[in-house]
Amino acid sequence: MTNNFLKFFATGAYISYLPTAILKGRKNTGAGLLGTLEGLILFLLFMPANSWHYFICLAVFIWFSIYVSQKVDFGEGVKDNPKIIIDEIAGFFTAMAFLPRQFYVILLAFIIFRVFDTIKPAFIKRAESFGQNLPLELKEKYYIDGTAIVLDDVLAGLCANIILWILLLLKVI
Repeated sequence: MTNNFLKFFATGAYISYLPTAILKGRKNTGAGLLGTLEGLILFLLFMPANSWHYFICLAVFIWFSIYVSQKVDFGEGVKDNPKIIIDEIAGFFTAMAFLPRQFYVILLAFIIFRVFDTIKPAFIKRAESFGQNLPLELKEKYYIDGTAIVLDDVLAGLCANIILWILLLLKVI
C-alpha cells in the first residue's frame, strides 16, 4: 500500500488536515474531535446492526487501523502524529459495540469516549507507551508503534462502552 493511500485512511480521507492547517504548531488541534465525529458518521452509514457482523467489522477495522498507523509516514519524525485520526474512528466503533442504536446512546457514547480520550486516565495513558522498550526489529515486525497509537483510543472506547452498558442495565438511561 503506497504512502498516499495510507495517509488517506490515517487522516480520515484527509479530514485531519483541516484543523492542523488552521492551528499550526499546536499539539491539540481538534483533529481527534473531528475523527470521532467522522467515526460517528461512518458508524451510522456502514457498521452492521447484527452483533456477530459488528464484531467481525470491528476486529478487522482495529487491525487495519494498527497497520495504517504503523506504516504511514508524514515525514515529520513524530510517532503518534495528530493527523492520524483512524484511531479515533476505531475508538468510537469500540464505544458503540453491541449497544442499542438510539440517539441518546450514540450521543452519550460520543461524549464519554471524548472525555476518556482527552483526559486519558493512567491505564489509558500507559497504553501509549506500549512496547516502546522493545528492539526496533520487533517493533516493526509486530506493529508495536501502530498498536500503541490505536490501543489508547480502543481502551477509551471500551471504558465508554462499559459505562453505557452499566447505565443501560441499571435503567438510568
